[in-house]
Amino acid sequence: MSHVFRYLVEAPPAEGEEIALSAEDSHHALRVVRRQVGDAIELMDGRGGIWTGTIAAAGEGALVRVGRRRPAPPVPDVTLHVGTMEWGRLDMLVEKAAELGVPRIVPFASERSRRVPDAGAFERRRERFRRIAAAAARQAGHGSLTEVRGLVPFETVISEIPSGEGLLLDRAGDESFRGALDRRLGASLLIGPDAGFAPGELAAARAAGHRVCCLGDATLRAETAALVAVSLALDAAGHLGSGRAR
Repeated sequence: MSHVFRYLVEAPPAEGEEIALSAEDSHHALRVVRRQVGDAIELMDGRGGIWTGTIAAAGEGALVRVGRRRPAPPVPDVTLHVGTMEWGRLDMLVEKAAELGVPRIVPFASERSRRVPDAGAFERRRERFRRIAAAAARQAGHGSLTEVRGLVPFETVISEIPSGEGLLLDRAGDESFRGALDRRLGASLLIGPDAGFAPGELAAARAAGHRVCCLGDATLRAETAALVAVSLALDAAGHLGSGRAR
């Protein structure tokens, strides 16, 4: 099956309507991937809507004739809370988590975080995260875009997650992560920095009613542990391997 190129629209379009792609998307469609009049694409509004479309005109910009709205993959109730790490590694994690369909990513600073950027630096980087997440959602065919929240303290994370709903991953975990996911339809996952969580943070998480789990004996880097945890959580909730290939 040939790849389907998807482009964002600001508002839900109507079937039969002709709309112009943005300058950036027009350049990609017409100059980079060389779509021509009559070629099929898809449109996304970033809030759960996906429509078929056809290139209707290819001049200075691309004009698209809107087709039918098609079913989009369901949005899983999974939130990934992740400790700070090097920018490039966090870029990769945002991309892959968005590609898997994680709707929310919350970076946090904890006691063992090595470098904590100031608010301005993180906000500038967050714009890049948004672009990365949008591109990943378009590639994967998710109708909704992943939200990347601003940097928050670990204490805020454990206080905002309802008691009993947080699953914190650490080598000091006293139960199996896979077992903790049994029959869960959603999950709030907490992955610390490479150095893990400090003992006081583990105690605070337990006191807040959250569970401290272990993935196994291997020592994984933070982004690897996060992607393994996300994949297991999505599978437990029935979001992996249940739809047709696209």
